[in-house]
Amino acid sequence: MCFSATASITAAAVLIPIGAYCINIARKDMPGWLMLAAYPMAFGLQQAIEGAVWLGINSNNQSLVDVASLGYVFFSHFFWLFWVPFSVYYMETAGARKRFLGVLTILGFLYGLSLFLPLILREGWLVIETAQDSLLYKTTMIYDGIVNRQVVRGIYALQVFLALILSTNRKVRVFGIMILMSVLGTFAFFKYAFVSVWCFFAAILSAYLLLILRSERRQFNQT
Repeated sequence: MCFSATASITAAAVLIPIGAYCINIARKDMPGWLMLAAYPMAFGLQQAIEGAVWLGINSNNQSLVDVASLGYVFFSHFFWLFWVPFSVYYMETAGARKRFLGVLTILGFLYGLSLFLPLILREGWLVIETAQDSLLYKTTMIYDGIVNRQVVRGIYALQVFLALILSTNRKVRVFGIMILMSVLGTFAFFKYAFVSVWCFFAAILSAYLLLILRSERRQFNQT
């Protein structure tokens, strides 16, 4: 979580076991859902990494802050941009919808690389600060001076939301709407720490996938 090391590690301690259970359900009964079922596990790892960022800040360990913050933005600026459309692509059957999700996956991968790779290669392009008990991941982007940051964020949100809303499964579409609402709420109330706070809300919402998977498994076993 964005507010303390304890909160981040607690969130990780809850989400990682939920993720393991979700993955086990999908692996045994619904292999097409396996990539989607990995969301809570991935978010749990991301929250654990943010906990390490906090620990580095609190102990004045800059090396830990540098390594952990890169691990965090790997998820926030790269991983989710391609994993979300890929997970929906993986569960969909053949057709135009699946092909479009495949295109979104490729675009998300390339867009994510354009956001994340420069942070590794260019020193000083990722700076971590705190404000109002939250972490600020201050990044320099190759789009700066060309594209407004709100447009960059809008493209990110659209990539994730569109992939989920394109699912033929109604429950996944509802999850997509929940993610969109978290985007709007974060932008309205936590704009100063958008990346950290939105990822936290999305992490909490990912636990909803446990309910989806349990419901889908019951339907699967009844057929």
